Amino acid sequence: MDLKNVKGGDFTGVSLLKLTFKVEGADPGEFITYDQSRCNGCGACALVCSANLWAVKDKARLSPRYQELCLECAACYAVCEADAIAFRYPGGGAGIIIKHG
Repeated sequence: MDLKNVKGGDFTGVSLLKLTFKVEGADPGEFITYDQSRCNGCGACALVCSANLWAVKDKARLSPRYQELCLECAACYAVCEADAIAFRYPGGGAGIIIKHG
């Protein structure tokens, strides 16, 4: 998809991966940690994650590919009332870089 043809903020069908990139070989480390024993299964993390990295059945589960796909917005951490999610930004050079914005 040509991003120049996106009109009025309508990003329907635009892959988030086309809007960001990461430095090849940079290791972001474990920047999201999750304590399943504290999770109450509310699903707020899955609701706010624009990268769709959380799945909730009885308890939340984080995608094993989160380091590669996460947009590092910390929304999951911000909405977790059970304090089951801890977030820190990846070290310099290892996080995402927004291409258009």
